[in-house]
Amino acid sequence: MERINLFVAIGESYAQHCCVMLVSVLENNPELAFDCCILTDGLSEGSRRRLDAVAKRHADCRLDVRVVDDAVFRELKLNIPHVSRHTYYRYAIAELFPQLDKALYLDADLVVRGSLAELWNTDLGGFLCAGVRDLWIDRIHYKPEIGFGLDELYVNAGVLLLNLAEMRREGLFHKLCAVTQELEGRIRFQDQDVINIVCRGRILELPERFNFASENVDAHPEGRSGAVVVHYTGHRKPWSVTRCHNAMKGLYFTYLAKTPYASARYGLMFRRLGRCLTPSFLRKPSGVKPIRVALIVDEFFGGGGTAFGGIGFLARNYIAKYIPCDDIRIDVLIGRHHGLSMASRIRVDNVFLYRLPGRHFIARWLKRKHYDLYFAPEMTWDMLHYEGKSDTPLLLWVQDPRPWTDWLEIQTVGLFPETCYWNTRIYESVNRLFKQGRVSFVTQGRYLADKARILYRLAGQTPVEYLPNPIDVETGFDPDTCVKRDEVVFVGRIASVKRAWLFCEVAKRMPEYEFYLVGQSQIEKDRNEEIMAPYRTGIPNLHFVGHLEGEEKFRRIREAKILINTSIHEALPVTFLEALACGTLLVSCQNPDGMTSRFGIYTGPVLGDGFDKVDLFVDAVRTLIKDEARRKELSAAACEYVKSVHGVGEFVRNTRRLIRETVRRR
Repeated sequence: MERINLFVAIGESYAQHCCVMLVSVLENNPELAFDCCILTDGLSEGSRRRLDAVAKRHADCRLDVRVVDDAVFRELKLNIPHVSRHTYYRYAIAELFPQLDKALYLDADLVVRGSLAELWNTDLGGFLCAGVRDLWIDRIHYKPEIGFGLDELYVNAGVLLLNLAEMRREGLFHKLCAVTQELEGRIRFQDQDVINIVCRGRILELPERFNFASENVDAHPEGRSGAVVVHYTGHRKPWSVTRCHNAMKGLYFTYLAKTPYASARYGLMFRRLGRCLTPSFLRKPSGVKPIRVALIVDEFFGGGGTAFGGIGFLARNYIAKYIPCDDIRIDVLIGRHHGLSMASRIRVDNVFLYRLPGRHFIARWLKRKHYDLYFAPEMTWDMLHYEGKSDTPLLLWVQDPRPWTDWLEIQTVGLFPETCYWNTRIYESVNRLFKQGRVSFVTQGRYLADKARILYRLAGQTPVEYLPNPIDVETGFDPDTCVKRDEVVFVGRIASVKRAWLFCEVAKRMPEYEFYLVGQSQIEKDRNEEIMAPYRTGIPNLHFVGHLEGEEKFRRIREAKILINTSIHEALPVTFLEALACGTLLVSCQNPDGMTSRFGIYTGPVLGDGFDKVDLFVDAVRTLIKDEARRKELSAAACEYVKSVHGVGEFVRNTRRLIRETVRRR
């Protein structure tokens, strides 16, 4: 078998850990031959002697300590505290060793507990390198920040099988250095980002057992026994004074005991003891302090027993799911316990959900939490009226602003008038905070910007940035091959403002099509059910399916040809975007940002109870379903629009940017 060209890049401070890694490699691969090269800017004589001693134990291991002229690397900036500039040395392996066509690069913060033969024998073909998907990057939804898709391959650079011959042909060293300088300040994981960006599309994915990182240990505990390479990623290492939470950290000390550094374990024990005896306020903080965000909502889509609504859906399934990462933490604040002095806390999904104490105690509680930013997808309750002295900025994401003229339209419904929740105190609080320079406005719909200016009494030129709502687009969905049925769907709460009775009237007049009403009553349930009761029987093609979530809901929307919206008032409903993402066209009396007329039929305004306008909906549905060629054309255009404007990747990138920029301006 050919010799394995093994590379590692370290400085003096990592000599011990490199020694541990080397012992683990050689002990678990006695039948293999190695040419080990340590790239460094200099090692002490003592460190060299210890490394040489380890290499000589192996039957066939040649060790080369190569001092790198790192003048070019000094120009490359670092932004991760526990990573040194030696990490960039891997860029130059192909140039420094022109006689080699292949190399295995390993970080020093790992141990090998199995044979490397299979990894080394991987056929790289025309790929530049091979690596293991980085689960940590996947979990924090980082890839959109560098222009990658959420499902696109992004590998951890701590274990790389390098195609040196192909890298030289591509001039990769100069490309890597140039892109590193070009993207300075715009990427967060420095050389690892650059390697993934420059080699994009030409990285071969390896099984996770060849780089079983800390995230893999937690996510796939069943894979621990088969892990060949255990990688201690993150700033807490087995040798850190602050304890490492990796369940496989014991392996490091097993191999440490077999090195000339075996006694180092006792020094670590004393340092940890010293930290325990040091008062917490004197300890040096570890890691990067994250931005603490308070997400202000009055519902969390069923989380914590809250209601199911559009803003709660957005808060739970997009903001709380995708935005938290290593430098952004989110707490959800949903309301208050009247009269109580303590807040309650429960964990929902991956965030903490708080119900705040009574109004007399909110200011003290908020001061103790010391949030860096308030983030509100619409202000629906008056928490900030009680916050006391504060300079915490507010990022207000305009979702459904309702000036008084909108309420006048809503109140034309006579069958069951919508309860008016106009709240002057909230609108005046926002106006006051804006005058203090604490509020930044963004909006999910361009036409909503003027409504927000009216509602919050802002100047006509007050900036309101466009931040469209996101939609998870089904991977691989193709509107051309999707089988649509002659079905029409309604998705929404059964409530006065939604006027679901009109959907039922349309179904009654179109027995040739199947109609599915997805949703349930929540507020004023008895009165809503009383109105809808006559429609639940006697209309064979009308189906009440209740509240649906996830795949079940998407299947119902995906199979329908038309989504009907009969609301007397809407902003830009998430259901519109969900329908368009599935190639389902719109029929509605609302036309936010011209979306209905672009991807369906806009009936024009329908005020009051709407019974006199039912034929407008009937004619629109029939027109779209009868013209199959036109329907398919609009369906394909709708899918493409949602992918390009409302993709989750764009949402993650832009929302994190807004959060960081808003906090930096504080």
